[in-house]
Amino acid sequence: MSIAATGRIARTGTGRELEIVRTTIRAPIGDVWASIVDPERMNRWIGTWSGEPGEGKRVTFVMTAEGSSEPEEVLIHRCDAPRLLEVETAMGKGTWRMRVELTEREEVTTIRFSQVIFEGDDTGSIGPGWEYYLDRLVATHTGEPFTEWDSYYPSQQPYWQEQDRLVRDG
Repeated sequence: MSIAATGRIARTGTGRELEIVRTTIRAPIGDVWASIVDPERMNRWIGTWSGEPGEGKRVTFVMTAEGSSEPEEVLIHRCDAPRLLEVETAMGKGTWRMRVELTEREEVTTIRFSQVIFEGDDTGSIGPGWEYYLDRLVATHTGEPFTEWDSYYPSQQPYWQEQDRLVRDG
């Protein structure tokens, strides 16, 4: 069973940006925020971090959901609890700049995730990856079981590659 992609790639004033929104979390914003910034709660869906947090500071992140133990350094650009977290990390051969914005209405929290797309970024795997991890985050609040990675990749790969091509060429 494959899961349809929901995100998009858009042109911004500085280039291209991948964006994925999740609006199905029936939880207060503070609870969802804790799932994103608390190392123990974050470890339930993606990984954990250590170090002293704060704007302009660096922490160490380990993506445990993939069975990795390789630490990555993460620079915290902005942290406006409980609404905005903007970070940058070196992933593989490039840099990833990501932003998570939270809003709440009637105890339903919306997550808007975005990542700057740089030349050479593999949107065909980045897009499905974030769809997968954001669904895992939602599942920690709904109690639903995690969906397997194979339901996202490679089936979403053509969608994300086409999104990127349309924005790049458009």
